[in-house]
Amino acid sequence: MREHNIVVTFLKKNQLMLVSLALALLSLHLALTDKRTGAHGTLANEILSIAFSPLQRVILGTHDAVTGVWSDYIYLVQAQEENTTLKRALAAMNEENNRLKEEVNLDSRLKEVLKYREGAGFKTIAASVSGYHADRWTRTINIDKGAKDGISKDLAVITPLGVLGMVIEVNGHTSKVLLDTDTRSNIDVIVQRTRVRGVAEGNGGSALVLKYIQQEQADDVRIGDTLLTSGLTGIFPKGLAIGEVSKIEQSPDSFFKSIEVRPATDINNVEEVLVVTDPGLSSN
Repeated sequence: MREHNIVVTFLKKNQLMLVSLALALLSLHLALTDKRTGAHGTLANEILSIAFSPLQRVILGTHDAVTGVWSDYIYLVQAQEENTTLKRALAAMNEENNRLKEEVNLDSRLKEVLKYREGAGFKTIAASVSGYHADRWTRTINIDKGAKDGISKDLAVITPLGVLGMVIEVNGHTSKVLLDTDTRSNIDVIVQRTRVRGVAEGNGGSALVLKYIQQEQADDVRIGDTLLTSGLTGIFPKGLAIGEVSKIEQSPDSFFKSIEVRPATDINNVEEVLVVTDPGLSSN
């Protein structure tokens, strides 16, 4: 490209001189060319050939340089187009791979839910989580089943890991579920190891609090103990996991102990749930 620019600059600067030289040589050629004096014609041809050879080489060199640059440009354009095509194909393959992975994960989760449902001693309706809502104290989710699917208020919502919450609002094809971590939630529970009874209430964050455990009974509760539903309210089937005791502290009134519970089900990992439509009957 640099040689090409130099040649173009030289031709522009000396174009008048070059044209004049070409015309002079052409006039000399015409004057000397004669059928009767072949030698003069030959001499003129040789002069012209010698005179124009450098210019011819320059022109041919410029042509070759321009042709080379153009070929390189065409090659780069084609390479860029091929690269773009390959990138699009790779993106499509990645998208398809992700879709297949999601289908495999969904199939695995549904199998787990179905297996649990078949082994449970109560009737349930499967649903998918369609929304999650959290503000300062409240914790709720939306599910994609409603009144037309057989859902009604005050039904327990669970997963294979344990209790998730309770239906508090029902529409035609959707419902709202109050999570067990909501401050409005309170579930009658027992400590699995010692059978001590209490109430698990949501703390408005990511945990629950075991309440109404008297001082003399508090020693029967330890970190790591599992809490189960008592089955007394008729909403939650008996024996479902609520969570695990994660912290025990003395309360300010010194009458009760403050016992924190980690939920059995992490809402951040839940996509499918089961709504208990009849906690006392065998499932289909």
